[in-house]
This record gives sequence, structure tokens and C-alpha cells, in this order.
Amino acid sequence: MKKGFIMIMTVVISFTLLGCTSIPNNDDNTFIREEVSITHSVLSGAELGESGTSYDTTGLNRQEITETFLTNPSRVAIFSYDALDMLDYVGIDETSISLLGIVQTNIPTFLSAYESSDYEHVGTLFLPDYDVLDLFQPELIILGSRSTGAYDALKEQYPNADILDVTLIFGEYLEGLTRNAQNLAKIFPSVADDLQNTLDEIVDDMTIISDMTNTHEALFILVNGQALSFYGPTGRYAVLYDEFGFIPADDNVDSGGSHGDLVGYEYVSAVDPEVLFLLDRAAAIGNESTLDAVLNNSLVTSTEAGQNSHIYALNGEAWYIASGGFTSTLIMISDIQAFIDDITA
Repeated sequence: MKKGFIMIMTVVISFTLLGCTSIPNNDDNTFIREEVSITHSVLSGAELGESGTSYDTTGLNRQEITETFLTNPSRVAIFSYDALDMLDYVGIDETSISLLGIVQTNIPTFLSAYESSDYEHVGTLFLPDYDVLDLFQPELIILGSRSTGAYDALKEQYPNADILDVTLIFGEYLEGLTRNAQNLAKIFPSVADDLQNTLDEIVDDMTIISDMTNTHEALFILVNGQALSFYGPTGRYAVLYDEFGFIPADDNVDSGGSHGDLVGYEYVSAVDPEVLFLLDRAAAIGNESTLDAVLNNSLVTSTEAGQNSHIYALNGEAWYIASGGFTSTLIMISDIQAFIDDITA
């Protein structure tokens, strides 16, 4: 009797520590677990340091693999705001998830409901908390671009868990969005139709916008305190040119990458863009905004974009923190729509 009592108390304490009473409306017995085939791109063989900076979103060091997953997992740990965004948008309470673990640092405003103690904090966007995951015993782990380097370690630590990588590769925004939505639809069939319908709407919106922007030149600049960074047409923000259709004001395809190339106000003036998009990284991560200093700089205001009031501030949470989700992509579409509204007014 004493041994049995201890075992029962251990289970109770473990789940009390987890605190994952986040989705109480689900009845796990209504969700059948079946095998499905999932193809995704993983970063295998990466050595993830303490800072969690080992990740690759260029596709050069990644491997596309096809694995067997089980549908309708109940214990799910998500290290990707874009995947959480997708499931939240279509109704996470309509899925099989009953215990949800997420990253709770720097959560985008549109996902602020997940700051609740009802959800388990499983680490950072870069590094999993293995002590928490050991208690959690996830059935599905979802990785994003920042946590992708943890794939091998998680595979070894949790051999019975399915691990899905939803990293978006530079220059493949729509392809990645489509792959991730369809993979999630396979894993969570109860929301498959909503995932596909939302994806179709987003694709239609992007197509309409690109048809109206493909004769206009644009420049993308990330503002980080006093520093300006340029991203080229094949870098982190290639979506501006590929999906949203703008012509690169500077078509240097070797520039930008993941972190951008440092430039000065003289550079912006020399390029003289027709349209200028600014992303305030400092504000996106909760620091003081310096965007006004850029907007009021004489070299910026004297550009064609400045003279014609075609300078637009982008939503940092959607473009920088959580790009690749449904809500974030719709916000990105809304940001570009501001330019469309101006030229069609």
C-alpha cells in the first residue's frame, strides 16, 4: 500500500508541476492515433552551443527527410511561434492537444493568451529545457528556425516522440508556409480543412498584391538602435520580392542573408528607393524604438520614397519574431496593403 501510494503521489506531483491544464475541453478518447507520412527539412548534425545560435535557414546544410508520424498527439511542445500561430488561428482547442508546452519569452501580442500559467514553459526559442521536457514526455515536438539545431539531441533524448521542423528557408516563404500547413493538417486532421482554407486565402491575397506591385521598386531596411541593415532579394526577407512582387531597388543577391549588411543613411540616399520598408527590431524585442530618428533623417526624407510618402513601418512581431504563421502572414499582407491603398487612392 505504501509503495502504491508513493507512485500515485509521484504522478500527481509531476502533472501539478507541469501545470498544463490548458485545453480542458478535449476528450483524448475521441482522437484516434494513426500513422501518416511527413516530409520536412531538418538540420541534422548541428552542434548547438549554449547561446543556441547554431541554425541554418538557407537550405545549404539541411536534409529533406520523410518519416512516419502519429496523428492526434495529446502532449505537444512547440518551439516555433509560427506553428503555434497556425494552430491557434484554426482553433487549438479543436485539436487532440490536452497538454501544451510553449516558449513564453517575447511572445507576440497576437499570441499573448499563451503567457498564461496554464501552459508549460519548455525553454527558449533557441534551447529546450530538458528538465521540463523530461516531466512533460512530449508525443510531438515542433521546432522552428531558431531551435532547429536541437533536432539531433531531441531525437536522442525522446526517441518515442515525433519531431517536426517547420523552419522556413530563405526564398521559399510560400513553399514553406504550404508545407507546414499541410504537415500540421496531416498530424491534426480535425483542423485540416481550416488549415487548408486559410492557406488558400493567404495565397490568393499574395497573388493579388504581387500583381499590383511588380512594377514598383522597394528597399528593405532593418533598424536596430542606431544601426541600419540592408537585406537583399535572396536574404531573410526575400518574401518582399518573391511573394509580394516588388522589384529590388538594390538587386545585390549576395547581400543580407540572415543578419543583414550594415549600411548608412548615405546608402539609402544613393539607392533612392521608390518605396522604403523599415522594420524596427529594437521595438520588436521590447527595447526602445529609434524609428523616428530614421524617418526624420534628411537623407531618408529626400529619397523618392520620402518625397512621395512611400515609407512604411512594418510590424516587427509579424516580420521578425513570428513570420510564417497565419496571423503573422495576414499582418504582413496588411502592411503591404498600406502601399496598395496609397497608389490606388
